[in-house]
Amino acid sequence: MSQSKPRDSTTDSACHVLKGAIVKVLGTPITISVECNNKVKGRISVEYDHPEKPSQELINKIEQEANLIIKQNLEFKTFKIDKKEAESKYKSNLVNNTYIYDKFPVPESVTELSLVELENWNINCCPAVHLKTTGEIGGIKIGGINHRPAKKELEFRFDIVAAVVSTETTTKPTGRGAPKKTAVVANEPSVEGPSLKDTNVQYLTQKIIKLVLDSKDNEKEQTTLEIEQLLTILKNTSYTNGSQSVIISRK
Repeated sequence: MSQSKPRDSTTDSACHVLKGAIVKVLGTPITISVECNNKVKGRISVEYDHPEKPSQELINKIEQEANLIIKQNLEFKTFKIDKKEAESKYKSNLVNNTYIYDKFPVPESVTELSLVELENWNINCCPAVHLKTTGEIGGIKIGGINHRPAKKELEFRFDIVAAVVSTETTTKPTGRGAPKKTAVVANEPSVEGPSLKDTNVQYLTQKIIKLVLDSKDNEKEQTTLEIEQLLTILKNTSYTNGSQSVIISRK
């Protein structure tokens, strides 16, 4: 992925997650362009050689698949590799039917590539700074799509959110079988360790305090990691609510 403006690490990381979901559902492995310099929203366009835009059901499926990967808290593996070695290795070993290059040209003078990989989900030549794990993203909400059949292009606009409301609904009958109002179930992104009720700031604050009070000397590293993940969710919550927050990471 490539673009001229500075990238936000959370939104850029979200692009990789969403791209994997798009490939899995629609089978479209070539990215045309991305926009990920904003902290709370982004855009990704892919090649799409179909006359009709995808159904809302498919769009919902893409969003669900992306947030499932966030819940799994996969590691973003970033590494440098010789260009010729990478081209040879990944041409025969595609990751989720995806090659290391998209529509973005890599100059002939470049001899070493910076790759980012989500195991069995996405790989890409991308020099940007990424998050450590997918769980740090919080959640992805697809805001809309633009289908440009003449250009064979499909654009996804998405937001970074603290929690995602599932597009799946459940209907329960009354005593005589008549439907009740539809119930919407919230998908709460989670990370390894504590369960995150991402939209409940009070809950997260209490969780952080409990981690500090309960931590032991030999568990400080893990405790610090869990607190940083919780603070990331709090940050995303504040952005979603229109506020700004500054989180000081450990050195």
